Amino acid sequence: MVENTSNYEGLFETLEKQGIHIPPELKAKIEDQLNNKLNYEPKIGIFGKTGVGKSSLCNAVFGQDVCPISDVEACTRQPQEVFLRIGGKGLKLLDVPGVGESGERDKEYADLYKKLFPELDLILWVLKGDDRAFSSDEQFYKEIVRPYIQAGKPFFMVINQVDKIEPLREWDEKNKRPGGKQAANIDAKHRSVSGYFELPMAQVLTVSANEKYRLVELVDAIIHALPKDKKIVLLKQVAEENVSENAKREAESGWLDTVVEVIRIVADVVTKVGKSLVSWVFSWF
Repeated sequence: MVENTSNYEGLFETLEKQGIHIPPELKAKIEDQLNNKLNYEPKIGIFGKTGVGKSSLCNAVFGQDVCPISDVEACTRQPQEVFLRIGGKGLKLLDVPGVGESGERDKEYADLYKKLFPELDLILWVLKGDDRAFSSDEQFYKEIVRPYIQAGKPFFMVINQVDKIEPLREWDEKNKRPGGKQAANIDAKHRSVSGYFELPMAQVLTVSANEKYRLVELVDAIIHALPKDKKIVLLKQVAEENVSENAKREAESGWLDTVVEVIRIVADVVTKVGKSLVSWVFSWF
């Protein structure tokens, strides 16, 4: 488990069995390096117009009320930093004021976004499933967001509330999934948004926070997009029901690679990724 950041005895015993002796001073450096990575607090920015369900999406993905929700008006006009903490480790969610309220406020938000984006590990831009007007989103995306994506910043366009896409009556309440024609319309919306924003289909995700529809796929995509040393910390914050075996494997593999890389850099040795080392790494999950 991530919480066991001080227990590295098994790691060094494993290395000794491989004939690799690490001096005490280097052991301390390795522990410090790994603890720094595990104590890192990933920061995710949640962006989009008012009313698209940003807060509801956060709550559904992480399984707790992490953001305030208001159906009447915008909850915040300043960024609200929500800190999730589990076992001493944390994740920062930045619930940011939505665009499209007014021209004057959008200018303020544009300046705000430019300041925030460099600090973020991941950007989620949320759209509403039954919304047909994306002009304000398009302006912000092209002028502010796109340069960061082109520079390699992990980014996803998330179409939320797809259960509201017509025909509403087709939504299967029991199984929490769309009916045939509704599913086809959701696919059409997916393709439309992908083309409109000139994004690969894989970077546009269709979900429903309220119906908990395709949240697992969203988490899979996020984990896959994050750097290998940040996957484990974020995965531990996600509601268990939204964590797939694939996401676990990615986080395990990322942490294994991170451990091996730290050992190589600090101790200047190359260690084999044997079964015993894999078992020690996987014991953290």
